[in-house]
Amino acid sequence: MRFEAQELYDRIAELLERADDTALPEVLAAAHPADVAEAFELLDDEERSRLIFAMDPRMTAEVVVELDEADRGEVVEDLDDAALTQIVTELPPDDAADVLGELDEGQREGILEHVPDEKSERIESLLEYDEDTAGGIMTPDLLALPHTASVGEAVEAVRRASEEEEIHYVYVVEEDGRLHGLVPLRRLVTNPPDRRLADICEIDPITVRVTDDQEEVVHVFRKYDVPAVPVVDADEKLLGRITHDDVMDVVEEEVDEDIYHMAGTDPTELETPSVVRAARIRFQWLLPAFVMMTISATVILLAQPHLNKLAAAAIVAFIPMIGAMGGNCGVQTSTIIIRGIASGDLAASKLSLAFFREGRIALLMAPLCGLFSFAIAWIALPTLQRIGQVSTEGYSTPGVAWAVGLGMGAAILVAAALGILLPFFFRRVGVDPAIASGPIVTTCNDVISITTYLLIAMVLVV
Repeated sequence: MRFEAQELYDRIAELLERADDTALPEVLAAAHPADVAEAFELLDDEERSRLIFAMDPRMTAEVVVELDEADRGEVVEDLDDAALTQIVTELPPDDAADVLGELDEGQREGILEHVPDEKSERIESLLEYDEDTAGGIMTPDLLALPHTASVGEAVEAVRRASEEEEIHYVYVVEEDGRLHGLVPLRRLVTNPPDRRLADICEIDPITVRVTDDQEEVVHVFRKYDVPAVPVVDADEKLLGRITHDDVMDVVEEEVDEDIYHMAGTDPTELETPSVVRAARIRFQWLLPAFVMMTISATVILLAQPHLNKLAAAAIVAFIPMIGAMGGNCGVQTSTIIIRGIASGDLAASKLSLAFFREGRIALLMAPLCGLFSFAIAWIALPTLQRIGQVSTEGYSTPGVAWAVGLGMGAAILVAAALGILLPFFFRRVGVDPAIASGPIVTTCNDVISITTYLLIAMVLVV
């Protein structure tokens, strides 16, 4: 019986409230682990504990893998070593490594001692790799045969292996373990049983190195549209494979990271259920923005002695408009650049090409926005004077209008330049380019734009 996510949650909540220990395991056994994981996240700690004990080890293992990092970490911390050993034993090596990655080294070693040796060794080999690399997301479960094997032998091997794992290719290896090629399953059924795999395999297949960043792996899947990619070491020895479902998890993780960075926080917030820690993470990103906005306030205060009070009031009135428009332009530009870099687009990764395209757009936008701003100031100030809301005595209305227009144009150009340069700069120094759309950079853009505007105003407004 298949439940919709909301229906499943309502059913689980009802059975937990009734303490129905007979019906609950039956409902859970009929549900998909991903749906159970979604419902799990809505339960309190006591309900989660009861739900875990109502599932068999296999189901528990599959649900734990589906949870997000914060919830998975909580569950793993609450389970004893015996339950964790059962979960690790039930899971494929790559998923088991993800679960064990939530534990400290001592507890991890204690659990692996009770896991069958062959599986324990495979899990330990995965734990050696950084979790953000190809080695960290690959699975060692694959079907590899020597290049001297026949099609008939490969077909029989596929029959045996397909009961436990999804097979996309038969990997053909040399005597020393180096990858020779791969054979798609369709070739096995279209060739005679006595033909050698070396004669029908695809030579020089698409591969990734075990040390490649997971973003590079995503780019390979997106570019070549393959269901699985073999992972090799520096000597081209076959170590494992990465499948399309592994990549989907990586894509979601990378998108989450970019969104968090663009919002001005850190992806580590995903890993903690603590609101105090989450608030601390967000505040440490906002603190530099506070400091930089203090610079803006200082610039405004320093400019005031050079203008009479009425002129200063008129000039300051247009600062929010110039700052906001510059910020909006900067976000537009940086988002386009960041998206191109993240997608692995070769053209988008070239600074000269980015400047050629986005720079021309900025050169069109700057005078256009400047003209609109000039018109707004030119019309607004005399209109407000006529209805008695402002006074324009002591300063030149055309001077303010020209300052606003030129200030707006300068702000657009500054924002576009920052939006182009900063993503490339952050990538060059090894920082996520998505930070270029965060509050720190937006604030930096405001400071430069406002300073430029006020300098223009001090020259033109008399």
